[in-house]
Amino acid sequence: MWRDALFVACWDLRRSLRLPQVWAWMLVMPLGLSFIVGSIMQSMAGRIQRLAVYAPADSGFLADDLVRRLKTSGYRVLMCADLATAKTHSLWVAIPQGFTGSVLHGPAATVELGYPADDSLAGWEQYRVSRAAADLLADLVVLSKRGRGADAVQLAALASEPRKIQLHVESAGQARKLILGYQQSVPGFIVMFTLMVSLSAGSVLLIAERRQGVFRRLAATPVSHASIVTGKLAARLAIGLIQVAVAMIAGKWWFAMDWGGPRLWAVLLLLLVYAALCSALSLLFSAIARSESQGLAAGVIATNILAALGGCWWPLEVTPAWMQHAALFLPTGWAMDGLHKLISYGDAPTAVVPHLLALLTASLLVSWLAARRFQV
Repeated sequence: MWRDALFVACWDLRRSLRLPQVWAWMLVMPLGLSFIVGSIMQSMAGRIQRLAVYAPADSGFLADDLVRRLKTSGYRVLMCADLATAKTHSLWVAIPQGFTGSVLHGPAATVELGYPADDSLAGWEQYRVSRAAADLLADLVVLSKRGRGADAVQLAALASEPRKIQLHVESAGQARKLILGYQQSVPGFIVMFTLMVSLSAGSVLLIAERRQGVFRRLAATPVSHASIVTGKLAARLAIGLIQVAVAMIAGKWWFAMDWGGPRLWAVLLLLLVYAALCSALSLLFSAIARSESQGLAAGVIATNILAALGGCWWPLEVTPAWMQHAALFLPTGWAMDGLHKLISYGDAPTAVVPHLLALLTASLLVSWLAARRFQV
């Protein structure tokens, strides 16, 4: 049986890899989209944290203190030599000339904040900059009430004093940062296109072979039904593993991905079980669909729905609560959550044991259903 299954798998794998469209869906599309979407998210992440600041030479020590408070609020401040340079950035602050003298002796000074007109985070940026300015004014009021002069030394001394009201903070668990850039897009499109190739190209080839009578000719040989099913599953698993391997190598050298370091073996195991599930789904789809066009349409629609709901297109943290809960019941959600635990959050391999068990159970169940429905 195993020799016959190996023969069927090798023949099917050679036939599949000769098709240019298979290579396009396996390599060109996932790597291209990983680069495009990842670049967009990388720029979003940098834009949210980067703030260009212009402070004239005569703006004084209060301008320096305001810049310090902006840095404390989480901005990566980029000091610009002139206002025109600052305005070339998507997010900028301009401190007026004579800022220190205006604040201390009048007239009122106006700090400008610039951001894109359609910026959905404009309110948040206004709050952060306004808070930095308000904190500065509050400290100046405190110094005035104490009869202490307003200068850089007194401001630094006040900042080092313990506050009258303090906020006690303690951990409620490990923080889950928002995954953006290539750290999100590369694993996301690996998971998506491994499923896409299996449910579209993989199932369509099987449907075409059935229509062309290839299975009937195989049935007339000593090759058993179990050998045919096993061989077809093995061929699709091999295609999925080739796709995963190439994408991981490209992710390492092209996108500078960190695949978990010492947890790499757990990442590989998780993707192996996921690829096995995808190959089983390919066989099941081919057994249900009645034509190539029906199988292709069903595969593309199912893949896009599962990818969107499972967190392949965007971080699940930015989606509604119902979508985050739905991902817990989807194979794409299991794969993405497990990959992020190992790659992005540095969790121990034991953290993905439930994901592995869920994917393995689903693989065995779908394989059993596919074997029962698959007709030669």
